[in-house]
Amino acid sequence: MNLFKRTKKTTDERIENVRNKIYKEMYHVIMAICLVSFVVKMYKYGAGIEEVVLELVILIGGGVYFLARSIFLGVFWDEVEMHDRTSKTSMSMKTIFSSVGLAFIIAVVMGINSAVSYADSSSQGLWYFTLVSFVSVIIYLPILLFLFGGIYLLAKKVSMKYQDDDKKL
Repeated sequence: MNLFKRTKKTTDERIENVRNKIYKEMYHVIMAICLVSFVVKMYKYGAGIEEVVLELVILIGGGVYFLARSIFLGVFWDEVEMHDRTSKTSMSMKTIFSSVGLAFIIAVVMGINSAVSYADSSSQGLWYFTLVSFVSVIIYLPILLFLFGGIYLLAKKVSMKYQDDDKKL
C-alpha cells in the first residue's frame, strides 16, 4: 500500500525552463515594486525608517537569499565563470567598478546636499561640495570595496568548496 509514496512525474525540460524564466521575471518585478515603494515613501511622503522596514527586508532579504542559495548550491562560481568567458570585463573587475561608482555617486549626492543646504554663496557652495565629496570618497570607497569585494571573495571561496564537494560524490 503506497498511499503516501510520491511518484516522480516526468516533466518537459522546455516547460521547466519557461517556468524558471517566469519566476525570474516575477522576482525582478517584485524587487522593482519594492524599490519604487521605498523611494516614493522616503521622498514623497518623508517616511522614516520605521515605515519602510518591510521594503528593506524584502529588498535585502531577497538578494541575500538568492546569493546564499546560489553559493551553497555551487552555482555562483559557475555563473561567474560563464560570465567571464562571454564578457570583456571580468566579474571581479565589475565588482570593483561598481564599488567605486557607488562611492562616487554617494559622494556627489552628499556634496550637492551639503552645498545646497549649508552654503551661503556660490563659492562657498563649491568649496562645500568639493570638501564633502572628497571626504565622502575617502570614507565610503574603502568600506564599499571591503563590503562588495569581501562578499564576492567569500562567495567565490564557499561556492568553489561546495562545487568541489559535489565533484567528489
